[in-house]
Amino acid sequence: MGGHAARNNPALRGRPRVRACSCRSSPGRGALVGSWTQPHRGDGALMDPHSTIAEFSLVKGGLLFETERRLRRGPRKRYDPVLRALAFSAIGWLPLLIFTLPSGGPTVGSLFMELQVHAQLLVALPVLLAAEPYIDGRLAFAVRQFLNSNLVATDGLRTFEADARRAMHWRDSYIVEALLLILAYALTFITPADATRSWTLSGDGFSMAGWWNLAVSQPLFRFLALRWLWRGVVWSAFLLRVSRLPLTLVPTHPDMMGGLGFLPVCQACFSPVVFSLAVVVAAYTSRVEPKDLSANPAAYVIPLVVIAAGAVVLVFAPMSFFVPQLVRAKRIGDEDFSKVAAKHSRQFEHKWFRGGPEPELLGAPEMSSLADIGTAFTLERRMRLLPWDKMALLAVVGAALAPLVMLLVMDRQFISVLKFIHEGLR
Repeated sequence: MGGHAARNNPALRGRPRVRACSCRSSPGRGALVGSWTQPHRGDGALMDPHSTIAEFSLVKGGLLFETERRLRRGPRKRYDPVLRALAFSAIGWLPLLIFTLPSGGPTVGSLFMELQVHAQLLVALPVLLAAEPYIDGRLAFAVRQFLNSNLVATDGLRTFEADARRAMHWRDSYIVEALLLILAYALTFITPADATRSWTLSGDGFSMAGWWNLAVSQPLFRFLALRWLWRGVVWSAFLLRVSRLPLTLVPTHPDMMGGLGFLPVCQACFSPVVFSLAVVVAAYTSRVEPKDLSANPAAYVIPLVVIAAGAVVLVFAPMSFFVPQLVRAKRIGDEDFSKVAAKHSRQFEHKWFRGGPEPELLGAPEMSSLADIGTAFTLERRMRLLPWDKMALLAVVGAALAPLVMLLVMDRQFISVLKFIHEGLR
């Protein structure tokens, strides 16, 4: 767009840059990084690959993580997350079967009919663990992207790194995880015992399977779910602090979010957690609801719709933290680009319709440069004041409603629904 000509134009000397920002960046700003594994500091030098930003993680820390690391043996430093998830699932579920088998057929049948327990321990629990590397990688990418895209002004880099260090400090807190474990046990023991679960009872008290479910299986699942809730709080607090830093948002960025378009996409990585909780809710509904899905669909659909709405609010609420910065960047962009577009359009009209040259603002006032400034002006005007992404939103909603497939299969209505959808699309 003739940027070199614009910098050399005497008419523009002393004017602010056309690239509007919520905070003007200093001249010593580092260049954009080609590799997102080693972010730049403000002076253009690569950051230490072992720095806080390069090692950011909301998963690799805490009491349970350190205990697992110390118990792990062998030369391999990394472990398979799927095998780890299956191991925890087996710890929670397999003893229930082992303790129930000696009691005979009716008791074993009662356990096999316990959909809620199977959903918790065989579906939700392993998903909560197996999704850790994926979610952790997406969040770490988001942290590095703030620097790779030069979104944090030079005078805010130290604070940004300190905020990341603070988030990992809360991740590592043994006290927090101990409190979460206490809360998990409290929620388990205050939940009324269900007398219809014959596999949990033996005489006047609990059976071995019942005690294992009460002391290990249920607290384990609740602890993992609460730990993800805590991680979400830590991540949201980090984004809140980042939103208060001096950011250099770009109104003409193609994502129409000032360069923050990666954030809502990364937020959608919490979809596996949403799915895990929705599975448990769906299983609980099928246990307490006497009618099948086809007989009373509202009783099954409404809880999952509520879960979907709540998940959308919780997952994407941190995006609202950046609204003030986006409003400020758009206000500056409106002013700057209106002036530049008006000036360039006058030059174009003067050259082609009035026959007299004027000082060139963005290169020669040709059709191509007019189209370029028009594209930039359109992008600036379409800039969103709230970072959001349709596909990210659908991912979270889809994760919350996915257990309906399980319910349809149980109700033997899945094939009928597929046929109905197929007929509707024809």
